[in-house]
Amino acid sequence: MRIFCKIKIIIPTIIVILNLSENLHAREPSIKFQRITNEDGLSQVSVNCILQDSKGFMWFGTQDGLNRYDGYQFKVYRHNQQDSKSLSNNYINAFYEDKSGMLWIGTNGGGLNKFDKETEKFTHFKNEFNDPNSLSHNEVWSVYEDTSGELWIGTYGGGLSKFDRKTKQFTHYKYQKNNSNCLSNNVVMSICEDRSGILWIGTAGGLNKFDKETEKFTHFKNEVNNPNSLSHNEVWSVYEDKSARLWIGTNGGGLNRFDRKTATFTHFKNDINNVNSLSNNYIRSIYEDRSGELWIGTRGGGLNKFNRKTETFTDFKNDINNVNSLSSNYIRSIYEDRSGELWIGTRAGGINRFDRAAKPFTHYQNIPGNTNSLSSNLMLSFYEDYTGFLWIGTQGAGLNRFDRTTGHFIRYQNDPENRNSLSHNVVRTLFVDHLGVLWIGTEGGLNQFNHSTKRFIQYKNDPENPYSLSDNRVYAIHETQSGMIWIGTRGGGINQFDPNTERFIRYQNDPQNPNILTDNSVLSIYEDQAQVLWIGTRGGLSQFDYETKQFRHFTENEGLPNNVIYGILEDDNGNLWLSTNIGLSRFNPKTGTFRNYYVNDGLQSNEFNTGAYNKSKSGEMFFGGINGFNAFYPDSIRDNQHIPPIVITDFQIFNKRIPVGEGADGRSILRKSITETEGIELSYKDYAFSFEFAALHYASPDKNEYAYLMEGFEKDWNYVRNRRFVTYTNLPPGNYIFRVKGSNNDGIWNEEGTSLKITITPPFWKTRRNCPSSAKSGNFWSPSGS
Repeated sequence: MRIFCKIKIIIPTIIVILNLSENLHAREPSIKFQRITNEDGLSQVSVNCILQDSKGFMWFGTQDGLNRYDGYQFKVYRHNQQDSKSLSNNYINAFYEDKSGMLWIGTNGGGLNKFDKETEKFTHFKNEFNDPNSLSHNEVWSVYEDTSGELWIGTYGGGLSKFDRKTKQFTHYKYQKNNSNCLSNNVVMSICEDRSGILWIGTAGGLNKFDKETEKFTHFKNEVNNPNSLSHNEVWSVYEDKSARLWIGTNGGGLNRFDRKTATFTHFKNDINNVNSLSNNYIRSIYEDRSGELWIGTRGGGLNKFNRKTETFTDFKNDINNVNSLSSNYIRSIYEDRSGELWIGTRAGGINRFDRAAKPFTHYQNIPGNTNSLSSNLMLSFYEDYTGFLWIGTQGAGLNRFDRTTGHFIRYQNDPENRNSLSHNVVRTLFVDHLGVLWIGTEGGLNQFNHSTKRFIQYKNDPENPYSLSDNRVYAIHETQSGMIWIGTRGGGINQFDPNTERFIRYQNDPQNPNILTDNSVLSIYEDQAQVLWIGTRGGLSQFDYETKQFRHFTENEGLPNNVIYGILEDDNGNLWLSTNIGLSRFNPKTGTFRNYYVNDGLQSNEFNTGAYNKSKSGEMFFGGINGFNAFYPDSIRDNQHIPPIVITDFQIFNKRIPVGEGADGRSILRKSITETEGIELSYKDYAFSFEFAALHYASPDKNEYAYLMEGFEKDWNYVRNRRFVTYTNLPPGNYIFRVKGSNNDGIWNEEGTSLKITITPPFWKTRRNCPSSAKSGNFWSPSGS
């Protein structure tokens, strides 16, 4: 369906009068989830914990393995009975990266694991029955490193443990009957340190405040007769926000905000009669993003965003009819990465990724189904005239005029017996000139409407008259500041119409003339602030020079995403916005450069429609396409400035991945993981080797770009767009540096990138000792003989 809106204030009026409120809706402009599941390589779809490590990799703990993600693929670590250095248990409850870069993993029965990223090996810490200094319990639910570097482990039944990394011993803090200063319960589900260094422990027996100096616990529990006490004793999550407020999520008692001065709790619970209340009382996770938004993950009620000013909640839930909705209403984990991406881990729904830096294109859809007083629901064009009347062009049902004061529609349709009626019932485009005259472009010619007589003047093609309209299929109308009316047709090029003489001057394509119109199908026309005329065709964008009567062309070769230009609008900075068959483009006429946006930036679709574009008085732009229309303010469309880390993710010899500690012919080529390696030594026999690399920016990884250079072999960078691998063959023995750099999805480059030193050793008979006549040329070993 093709949809067009002229100005912003029209939209709600149409909804009210036509009773289409249930049919026209706007998706939340900033919430469009992208789902990542086992079909994308995730090892399992229940994601209990999420973090981004110091290098920039994303890690996901699932019920079946530990996952490392680079934006393109997952590397999965699982338990292997044949390998004592593998993960001890595949069910991951929690993890934490400490200050030294070590990853600590809490498992559901396999104890605590330390993962060394260099060796990619796991060290296990388990409960030993005869060792009181071992881990207190093998079911680890939380791991936390405090500001002093102490590692704390919360277990399900063994209480709280503190780990001494030097002695590799654990100190236990457990519940003791009749001891008010001990831990209140041995089931520890959450650990949080506040700004003053106090540890807050969420247990199955209330909230605990732990003073590390005195090693005493203070308990906060639910008191039946005290409305200011903790709302429920099962505390699943504890979180301190940037304003030093402490938030507590409970298992059935909703969300609590704790005032430490008064030792009182404010409760936020679900109210079935209040749509702005918390959606569910079972809280699994709490997270504050960099903008100060507080996000609440519930068990069954989806994701909630808390408005601190109004103290109300907006919930986001699964909608089976919307693939961009939350995949599951059971939220296990929430995390924001360094680029502003919000990651949501669910039970059975995988990962949901939400780009908080996404372009704020608001997407509207029109869902057919209701009948109304319009002549047709298939609307091709809208226009509001100076008197406030709304004009609506339809697909086959003529023209409608809507009067807001009466709420009535007047229909104007073609009457084959009346030359003063509308010339055709397919109304493609509408325009009101500076005199208030309404011009109508149809499939059967151009029409001028006389408001006084309610009659139409028709302008059609006359094969015998070269000054008539060149083609009856009118797709675009625009008035320039000189008062000329320009008419774009489906197959007859563009026409300059003088209302005084009523003569049309034609500009049409000539294959022999590169300075004429590129294509005779003209879909859009616009004169910018500098009085430059722009024409959008099916063959690209054309700029018309009034003096020379010549055209300058811009096509895909110059950076357009597509040559079909449906709509042209200008923002306040002089940029042109162009809707095409493959996305929306922002064109800077001064520099001649294009910035392209696609459906993963929030567009209704990559494909737009003819006539479906306009700019409101407030500066808001509207572009319609095959899946509704987008509304946005151009100044709000900004590039993501996050510079992504660049990593080498894989190294292969003869297309075979080289694991750590192993290599060809029994040699150990990689002593560390390739992501941690600074240099490698190869033999001349390893004459075909490959690298894979990634820019760790997750918004739209398919739009990240790369360049690489083998220093010592190549002089210039190889810019390869979004290709992430390279293979080198038959490099001479010598010393090299492989360099790779990359960009994020908005073209912001990490120019420093990453590098790897490479030494290729020659055969022994070509070394200096065995081949004295050989000479070293540059970085290469070259034999002097044959």
